[in-house]
Amino acid sequence: MPSFFSLNEQSATSSAPHNPARYSFVVGCGGTGGHIYPGLALARELQSGGSDIHFIGNRGGMEERIVADAGFPISTIHVQKLYRELKISNLLFPCRLATSVITAVRILRKIKPSGVICTGGFVSGPVAIAAILTRIPLYFHESNSYPGLTTRWLARFTNITFTSFAKTSSYLPKAKTLQLGIPLLPNKDLQEDFSPTEIGLQPDKPVILITGGSQGSQAINAAVDAALDSLLEKGYQVIWQTGKSGYDNYGKRHGKKTGLHVFSFSSRLKEFYRCARIAVTRAGAMTIAELEQNRLPAILIPLPTAADNHQHHNAAEQSKKGVSLLLRQSELNQASLMAAIDTLESNYDSYIEKLHSIPANTATQDIVKAILTDQEALHAGQN
Repeated sequence: MPSFFSLNEQSATSSAPHNPARYSFVVGCGGTGGHIYPGLALARELQSGGSDIHFIGNRGGMEERIVADAGFPISTIHVQKLYRELKISNLLFPCRLATSVITAVRILRKIKPSGVICTGGFVSGPVAIAAILTRIPLYFHESNSYPGLTTRWLARFTNITFTSFAKTSSYLPKAKTLQLGIPLLPNKDLQEDFSPTEIGLQPDKPVILITGGSQGSQAINAAVDAALDSLLEKGYQVIWQTGKSGYDNYGKRHGKKTGLHVFSFSSRLKEFYRCARIAVTRAGAMTIAELEQNRLPAILIPLPTAADNHQHHNAAEQSKKGVSLLLRQSELNQASLMAAIDTLESNYDSYIEKLHSIPANTATQDIVKAILTDQEALHAGQN
């Protein structure tokens, strides 16, 4: 691995005896589900092959609960996001970054992992720097088309940076990259024979799935609120995830309408993907992976406040591939939403054909195989 700046101590990997039948990995992730769930998918695949897994996340972050619920041990650091606008809290960033790196170094020296895997977000930064300092093989996974700040700064020090979009490598000229897709957790609890009748809809009428994410989207909800009656009159049925804050308003206003299933949040969202004809969604990387997996044409409305405008880059890539339609939030209203749906419908066969030309998602298995192959090469070189 390329040198960064070294600590005057023996590295964690050099002091740990190698057992060729068993590796150990630390996974650094946090901040959003789009960073946590790919890390969990890789962790489960590695664990199923006999590797030991330990997570590092941010104290008080959602990853503490999610990782613990998944049955993996997790240690925490205390780092904050670096905001792009002027905020007083940014003054604390250098101090918290430094203390988080020191804490992460201590964790890595205690665990002595074979490698460190980071799946993006500000939590990954201190973990990645700690791996570089202790000379532990480092692997990144970047879900978004335009890589995040941590990836752009540190990918050059990784053994491999795994990407999901073809364009991503152009932003990382000094890194070794492999485009293998977005790791997805297996759908163990998915009801294969789910029918729309279970949520009060008819099985023979087209369904539009609308979601602004688990928290909902005020902009998407407002446009759907205005367009809903027109959609129902055109013969569509609508599955509408409003988010918690939107449900009190839109659930009361529309909840009793025929052909509509409105809810704040549901663990059955993956089943809803399977019965939809069209989706209207944000453009997070995980959402795009789910859309591709379910061969579902979509109108993508990027979140304009997403870091580095990465959702716009994601949506633009999908639009270029001909599998989704990009609709900017600044242009979103009843008329533009209805027009986008009409455009999607008029070219529906083309969208479906291109979606079915995308290979099945084997990213989890492919990335794990590449990591273990790299580990074997590293240990062979040491012997």
